[in-house]
Amino acid sequence: MARMFPTMVSDPNDPNRRHTAPVGPTWPTALRVAYWLSMAAAVLMVLTALLMLNAGVPESLDAQVAASFRTNMRIVAVANIVLALCLAASASYFERGSRAARRWAGLFVGLAVFVNFAGFYVQVASWASIAIVVILGVAMFALFRPAANAFVDQRSGNPWRGVE
Repeated sequence: MARMFPTMVSDPNDPNRRHTAPVGPTWPTALRVAYWLSMAAAVLMVLTALLMLNAGVPESLDAQVAASFRTNMRIVAVANIVLALCLAASASYFERGSRAARRWAGLFVGLAVFVNFAGFYVQVASWASIAIVVILGVAMFALFRPAANAFVDQRSGNPWRGVE
């Protein structure tokens, strides 16, 4: 039985350490969930970016504050469009079990989380940016589950496979 407190030596019966079931010919459910959540987040990112680009600046602001607001809103919107396209492109390789695609997706998700939190903090983005962050967080959780790791290891030719 797995211990409650982690040690340097892992218990071989710990289900959270290694995926011991055989890897099938199709991609696992966790990887499929990560793909669809990444695609949903990318669509939501593009939709909110287009709405931000179409929205105007509140008329109650001073000219200098309005210019700063407009610049910040455009930065968040353009970053969301670029990151959504990059995330969708890297997610298209999840089915093949590409290790590099998962790394790139992790990078794009990290940047998207930062941009959306920053946009929400400076109040140029709405609560949709928080929804994007939550969806991307769940997608990353599913992307690195043990079944997905085993599938990617098998497809990518992990040199450490079988080494205990």
